[in-house]
Amino acid sequence: MTRRVVETKAATLDNEQLRIITIFEQGINKEAIKKMSGYSKTHDVLIQRGNVWEFKEE
Repeated sequence: MTRRVVETKAATLDNEQLRIITIFEQGINKEAIKKMSGYSKTHDVLIQRGNVWEFKEE
């Protein structure tokens, strides 16, 4: 199974840049994530191979 990794960039009220990284549970698809939040973001995945998780940029 794969897990989605979503990176969202934002700014605080003081214009400090924030990077928010969210790792979703297995089985959720990209379309469902887009419906949850309208902010621009990048989508990557974690792929489980045995006991190891591999990070794959899309």
